[in-house]
Amino acid sequence: MGERVAGRLATAGHAVTVWNRSPAVTTRVAGSIGAAAAPSPAGAVTEAEVVVCMVADDRASRDVWLGDDGALGAVRAGAAVVEASTVSARWSRELAEHAAAAQVDLLTAPVVGSRPQAEAGALFSLVGGDPEVLGRVESVLAAYSGTVRHVGRPEDAAVMKLAINAVFGVQVAAYAEAVGVATRAGIDESTAIEVLTGLPITGPGLQRALGLFAARDFAPNFPIHLVAKDFGYVGQLSNGVSTQVLDAAANVFRDAANTDDADLDITGIARSLLPPHR
Repeated sequence: MGERVAGRLATAGHAVTVWNRSPAVTTRVAGSIGAAAAPSPAGAVTEAEVVVCMVADDRASRDVWLGDDGALGAVRAGAAVVEASTVSARWSRELAEHAAAAQVDLLTAPVVGSRPQAEAGALFSLVGGDPEVLGRVESVLAAYSGTVRHVGRPEDAAVMKLAINAVFGVQVAAYAEAVGVATRAGIDESTAIEVLTGLPITGPGLQRALGLFAARDFAPNFPIHLVAKDFGYVGQLSNGVSTQVLDAAANVFRDAANTDDADLDITGIARSLLPPHR
């Protein structure tokens, strides 16, 4: 995802410097999109006007911003930093405090969508932070986003993104089980998938998931282990609200993340529910 976002920024005419924890990936991405390669997070941001971080989880984000050669201590005055990762609300609040102490303008801007949307510049960016800062950097976000939507404080963007991922996770798991139930009860699989795909309640994301079920194509776009991670962050937010449905889905993905299916796409949750592909 980050590689595709960097590519969109380069295509839009921005001078881009990239860093990845794997030096080989840094070199490959820099060469493929015509960007400069940096040896560390700090080295990537020293001349930047806008910094975008996109990593897997809270721990990776903390390391990028605050670790040895971390980015936050090297950002120049007047620059804006954008945490575009899907992280917890707790870490979003803490990161905002660190940024304020460093006198750095921070936005959180997690994205809704996957690799195809990133390649097309059609991600949905949920933005938390100062609207004035958003006004300064919106053209950067627009290079990879079809929609840029301000939702409130830094932690509010994290909460909204986690809620969206939870809804999608519940739906994918439910559709996988529904197809499995129908086919094992004697319905032809192609008929079951065709009917479910054509329903008015089945949006584009679920239509795509059903097609991947049918093809047994579970190549990772949103891997199961990251789905499980997001449900874990959602579990920190219940605040007394009953979350029985979310908890059930969280258990499904957590269990799958502890198997050989962990690196499959979210649609891989259907692998054990469907008969072998003929």
